[in-house]
Amino acid sequence: MKKLTSEQLNRLHEHLIGNSTNDALVNELLDHLACEAEEYLWKGYNFDLALEKITQEANTKAVKYLRETYRHEVAMTEEQLDNASLDDIIFEFRNKAYGAYDLRQSYPFALRSALILGVGLFLMLMAFLSGVTQGYWSFMSTSGIMWMVGVCGVAYSLGTWFLRKAPYRYAMPT
Repeated sequence: MKKLTSEQLNRLHEHLIGNSTNDALVNELLDHLACEAEEYLWKGYNFDLALEKITQEANTKAVKYLRETYRHEVAMTEEQLDNASLDDIIFEFRNKAYGAYDLRQSYPFALRSALILGVGLFLMLMAFLSGVTQGYWSFMSTSGIMWMVGVCGVAYSLGTWFLRKAPYRYAMPT
């Protein structure tokens, strides 16, 4: 795919500034318009024709609408900023709907569950191998206790995962 030159990017930037784009939105729109321009270049258009097609779509009315919508839906008040988490601040002027925000929100849960599941499976494997090498099995031995702790860890992590996903997966339609 063809890349835009700095001069071409400057022309796109000037177009956005000329259409009253604010500072918070200009970088997002510039990235979007640059991607569209590169796509037109890849299809065989020259830059001037690509710029003409893009400017028809990104006219003053469209940019004004995006600016107002973006400011209305995303900007935080002082009270919201006081109560915001680091993720909320990082994603203030970014799209929260595409998944990265949700992944960051669920990361501590996923890390804890994966650690408990991994330790549980490791303990179960060690207990199983110990029982196989000894030739007998007893729940009152060290390997039996390791087995039970491992089973509890696996059950806990799978159970919490299921309970966290169940309301979304098995919700009754309204």
